[in-house]
Amino acid sequence: MVDFEGKLTAYGQMRWIIEKATSSLNLVPSEDFLITPRIPSERLEEAERQVMVMWAAVAANKFSYEVSAKQAIKYLIAPMVESSRELLVTYRRMQKLLKLGQEELGLPSTCSMRLIPLFEDVVKQLHCDEIVEGYRRLLLKELGEYEDHFRVFLGKSDAAMTYGHVASILAIKMALSRLEKWRREVHVEVHPIIGVGLLPFRGHLAPWNVENFINEYKGYHTVTIQTGLRYDIPHEEGVKVVRRVKSEAGHVPEVYEVEEEKELAEAMRAFARSYFETLLEMATTICLIADVIPERRERMTRESYPRSLAGPLKLIADKALYEKLPSSEVKLPRAIKFTASCYMLGVPPAIIGTGRALRALRKERGEDFVEDLIKKYVRSLESDFAFEFNFLNLEVAQERLNSTTYAKILEDVQEISRYFKVKEGDVDERGQQHSLLVKKFWEKMGKPEVAEYALKAGIIRGSLG
Repeated sequence: MVDFEGKLTAYGQMRWIIEKATSSLNLVPSEDFLITPRIPSERLEEAERQVMVMWAAVAANKFSYEVSAKQAIKYLIAPMVESSRELLVTYRRMQKLLKLGQEELGLPSTCSMRLIPLFEDVVKQLHCDEIVEGYRRLLLKELGEYEDHFRVFLGKSDAAMTYGHVASILAIKMALSRLEKWRREVHVEVHPIIGVGLLPFRGHLAPWNVENFINEYKGYHTVTIQTGLRYDIPHEEGVKVVRRVKSEAGHVPEVYEVEEEKELAEAMRAFARSYFETLLEMATTICLIADVIPERRERMTRESYPRSLAGPLKLIADKALYEKLPSSEVKLPRAIKFTASCYMLGVPPAIIGTGRALRALRKERGEDFVEDLIKKYVRSLESDFAFEFNFLNLEVAQERLNSTTYAKILEDVQEISRYFKVKEGDVDERGQQHSLLVKKFWEKMGKPEVAEYALKAGIIRGSLG
């Protein structure tokens, strides 16, 4: 996946990969590999950027045919999808550029490309089946094209960043369920992609958690492999993870009945609410830390490509939270920096809001409801919190957060300890080393070497963010 979404990726990169893969590695496009670019969102960037990336993909395919008589790029990922019409507009633009490539570059008429809609917001994930069905109908009605095969991309990281860890898990599982029901109803093929990373907040696809991952997200056909797993984990372990994930791809997901969906939506609302009210209090501090976390790629600035805080309010539907919104919009960093910043604050992000939501659900729905939720619907949380508590540092959190916010984090820790076999202070040698680096990070704040300590802490965790 060559990523152009909010990043300063060179337009020629797709062609360079084809050149390297075919000439040096003797790989055949379409047979041994595909390149799938994530294009910019027109809403968040501009149409010009999107057109440039699409045209670069067309030109790269022309080169691919020249060197191998095969097509290297068959899909384009459309990020931050919000509507069926948005997908149709992007698809039409792609078709015009393919036509231009045939007329001006000699691209074969057999070259075609499809869109993969990427849903990164919890509310949109819960309606992904309706949006893709709307796109299918628009293709048929306005372009006369019948599509019977869809790849649908569900992203964990951005959903977690704005709605919280548990809400984002439940949203992906409900999306998989709804896509499966849609597949049966309309008789189309649906091949879901799960976009995850190595750390719990971002999906916890790690050597020590691969079985939990497979069971939690049953129904995927494709899984993204983050650079943390490729470069920060021993190569042999990363290969084992890839092989294990591939061996379990393509199973039928868990399908929820209407009553189950209502209960899960209620649980998601509780988790999102507890997380979001704390996020509002922490956001400014997280942004300040994020600005000193080192870049891993060349990106657009946080100001030019922010993550909005408005989306979760639709799910939570709480007027009191509207009143707590800051007068000026808080522009959250991208997921890697956001996650790394939380660890450097001493507060692993999967913890935020989770304990208080469990307590609220216990009071509203009873102990049996909570027990059923964590044993039947989010079974991987035990492993997630075992990891997160190893990097918990309440001493730093107390120093860096205001007393109200710190009290909420402390409640989260206490309530999580009630349900899972974890407790504050129960850390191994890695946790101890990490704690020292976090303290050093704050000692060096404002000095050039501060980034070095953030990187070292990321190496211990197995991923920066």
